[in-house]
Amino acid sequence: MMKNKVCNYESEKRIKLMVTNFKGQVNIYFIISTILFVSLSIYLISIIIEIYPTHQNDISSDVWYSKAYSVSELLIKDSGYPKDWDETNFERIGLASEPYSLNSTKINEFEKICNSTTNLTKIQKFRDSFGLENNNLVVEINYLNNTNIIKCKPTGEKVGATARIKRIATLNNKFVEVIVYVG
Repeated sequence: MMKNKVCNYESEKRIKLMVTNFKGQVNIYFIISTILFVSLSIYLISIIIEIYPTHQNDISSDVWYSKAYSVSELLIKDSGYPKDWDETNFERIGLASEPYSLNSTKINEFEKICNSTTNLTKIQKFRDSFGLENNNLVVEINYLNNTNIIKCKPTGEKVGATARIKRIATLNNKFVEVIVYVG
């Protein structure tokens, strides 16, 4: 029994000696694992940084396309609110007398709103009626032979990175294209 206690004591002493001998020393496995960890971390961070802006641009582009599509839907399928709106009393702009059939009187009123460059509150109300608080909007209506009917650029807005939606409707029994740019 005494012999076992002596053996235990000596093995504990050896372990303590081994631990105390390694204080402040770095072995090769620690160096390799640290280099591997740092390298892998840098690689993963660079991949994330590279991918993130691409997805951010895609998301912004999808939002612009959905806004442009909803504006085109309102213009060619809806008569607006109130139904007999004009440039002084509109809540929501719609150019249709029935879906896909545009009303020339409403197009003329729409043009008046677009050309009111001095009345910025009317332009802001125009944007807000489409849910485009901070986005620029350009609307073109052309006959299919590229004859321009209206090009609505409120306050001469320049649309930078944009979404473009082109829809077909009728005006006075002729086909027209309604092009909406949002950016």
